[in-house]
Amino acid sequence: MNYELSTMNAFGQGFWGRLRRAAAHAFALRVKRDQLQADELALLDRLARLVADRGLATPAIFLVESLAPLGFLGGQLVHALLPIVEVVAPPEEIERLARLLERRDTPALFADRLRWFDGALWLRSGQAHHGLEEEGHRR
Repeated sequence: MNYELSTMNAFGQGFWGRLRRAAAHAFALRVKRDQLQADELALLDRLARLVADRGLATPAIFLVESLAPLGFLGGQLVHALLPIVEVVAPPEEIERLARLLERRDTPALFADRLRWFDGALWLRSGQAHHGLEEEGHRR
């Protein structure tokens, strides 16, 4: 008689198939695909505008992007810097920002908002100077 070793059980499920199904999510990262709410987006915009208006957009972008891979630690750093950062905004908004920065996609979004407001501020000041130059040439 020719007997082959089989990893199949009585129900037709092989050992490796059962093991694969049992461990399928063992190393999977839980990714929350929650969309930001309108009030959270408004908070990001408001804080990005405040930072850009004070001329701190470049250091803020550097800080946010350098801490983005660390995720949770970046949010914790914002909590730790609260006494310094509360000069820019109320502590409640900074706490909300710290919780938002702990999400995976929020740091990149916040850095984009900072760039946009910094660019808009730069264009606005550039157009104001450009407008003055044009008026000076007309006279």
